[in-house]
Parts: sequence; structure tokens; C-alpha cells
Amino acid sequence: MITDLDKVYSHCEFLFSQSTKRNLPFHNFQHTIEVLNYSKIIAIKENVTPEEFNLVSIAALYHDTGIADGYQNHEAMSALYAKLYLQKLGFLETDITVVTDCIHATKMPQNPQTKLQQIICDADLSHLSAKNYLSKNKLLREEWEIELGKTYSDKEWIEMNIDFLKNHNYFTSYGKNILSKGKERNIELLKKKSFTAGSVRQ
Repeated sequence: MITDLDKVYSHCEFLFSQSTKRNLPFHNFQHTIEVLNYSKIIAIKENVTPEEFNLVSIAALYHDTGIADGYQNHEAMSALYAKLYLQKLGFLETDITVVTDCIHATKMPQNPQTKLQQIICDADLSHLSAKNYLSKNKLLREEWEIELGKTYSDKEWIEMNIDFLKNHNYFTSYGKNILSKGKERNIELLKKKSFTAGSVRQ
């Protein structure tokens, strides 16, 4: 039996396949799947209901679908794609609002107001704690240069990311207790790179 989540997955995969931005170095469908997987992991750890699990998973799938319509502030279009398709599937408007609010919550700076919003926000930035953080960070740097025309020296990029990681806080218990440990490790890795780039950060 094909579930609504299966249908949403296929729809989002289609949206990315048709997108002019489908080959972005960082914000691609692979990133979406990673956010989906972490949303599921964190949702289970946070003891959400099966219905909430489904809704936050749907939000994770849609959260970057609007990026082809505008790299910055894409959350609004992502939420619209979700709303229109979920209406087509016959979702309750209250559930659609939960999904779209979760999508809007991923906009930086993050300020989640509910548990589900906290879950998707932590999942969206779970890469900050990843063992492959440095390679992910390199992809984001390439993407910003392409999409935003922003270029940085190695020193500038490293120091900006050290500041970002230091000032960032996870919201869920899983984020605070598990993801934060990986993030602290990555801060130390950045500091080592900063030293080799000619600047030492404390």
C-alpha cells in the first residue's frame, strides 16, 4: 500500500528533478533525505505521536523544494508546494498548517515555537555535528559563491564558521545531548584549520 508519505516523497523527488537548482552542491535532494532521516531519528527520541512523526517527515521532505524559485527566502515557496499537494491528498487544514509552520521554522535565524519545529530545525542543521562536516562545509562555500556571489578567503570562511557554530544551539534533548558533542568536535577541527590559515581562535 502506498502511503501519503510515499506520495509526498515521490512528489518532492519530482520537484527536485525538474528544478533548475537540482545540481546545487549542498541544498540538493541528498540533503533533503539527510534532513528527513534525522527528523525521523529525533522524532522517535522525542517520543512524538505517529501522526506528528508523519507531519514532521513531510515537512522535512518539502523544506527546500522552493529553492528553485529563489535561493533566499525559499521557505515560503516550499511551504506553498507542501500546502497545495497536501490539499490535493485531502489533508486537514490544521495538519497542513503544522507542516507549513515547520517549514517556515527552518528559515535562518531559527526560532522554533513547537516540538516539531524544534525537531526539523535540529535535523536541518544536523550536519554541523557530522563527521563529514568539513566536506559539507566546503560544498556550502561553493554554493554561496555560485548563488550569492559571496567569496571568502580561507581565513574568513573558517572564522565565520567558528563563530556560527559557537553561537548556534540545538533545541531538542537529542540535539543538546548528542548532536552538540559532534558540533564541539567540529569547532576544534575548524580551530586547527584556522591555525594553519594563519589565525588562532580561542
